[in-house]
Amino acid sequence: MGSFILFGSAIGFGIALAVLFLVFLLSDIYENGYAATSSVIAFLIINYFWGNFAWVSIFTWYNVGIYLLIGFIFSLVRTYFKGKEFKIVSKPLFDGDTEHMVNEDGERKESFELKEHVFRWWFLFPFAAINWVFGRLLIDAWDFIYRKTSKIYESIFNA
Repeated sequence: MGSFILFGSAIGFGIALAVLFLVFLLSDIYENGYAATSSVIAFLIINYFWGNFAWVSIFTWYNVGIYLLIGFIFSLVRTYFKGKEFKIVSKPLFDGDTEHMVNEDGERKESFELKEHVFRWWFLFPFAAINWVFGRLLIDAWDFIYRKTSKIYESIFNA
């Protein structure tokens, strides 16, 4: 296995890898798989010309198969819970429907592009899982804490 250097420096490789992982995380947060794909291609090209890390040793059939299997299972679980986010609401629309399913952002279930999200959840599952579990968990924890302490803050604010 080759050493981890890029541009002649292990620090350069570490920075480039950290930027790549940050792009992966931001790609999932902003729901943009194209940014992640183009970043991987750019990273591989940069490593090919200015790095010496042997990527072929990591991509064995076993490793790739396990990664894809775990990603597939995660995408199924994430799809199930994404479908549960949509609730039936009764509100007149322009097209005559009075009942439809929407999520908390007001997006209709019929207009949700599942294919784009499934592949992002499948191939970027470590980052999608981190974002899904911890991002939602922190928001829910903050909302819970604020619900319990909101009367204190509102009384101070309105004094």
